[in-house]
Amino acid sequence: MRRSIQGPLAAALTLAAAPMAASADPAPEAARVSVTNTQAQRVAYCTLLVDGRARSNLAIRPGKTWSDAFDPRREVLLVCDRATSLRFGPLKAGVSYRLVETEGAKIGLAEGQ
Repeated sequence: MRRSIQGPLAAALTLAAAPMAASADPAPEAARVSVTNTQAQRVAYCTLLVDGRARSNLAIRPGKTWSDAFDPRREVLLVCDRATSLRFGPLKAGVSYRLVETEGAKIGLAEGQ
């Protein structure tokens, strides 16, 4: 009797799980975000926020670039010391940014290299 129940039961479970697996959207490919410090002499001290949580502290030296790959569905923000804004972002996945010095020795963020 067990054999007769297991076969149809297994087939029913497989069929029930198939639509759920097919309807789940695959995660988009992670894309790289890059930030280059174009200031002449100052280290940029920033905190990277991903979905509202601090992920890492960054010390980007002059002329250096930090980059990492992110799921484009995530909100990526940059909070820097001496910044012109409370936060920069949300940063777009696949885009390069540069930190620039503005009036009063403050840091601004601009797109492009």
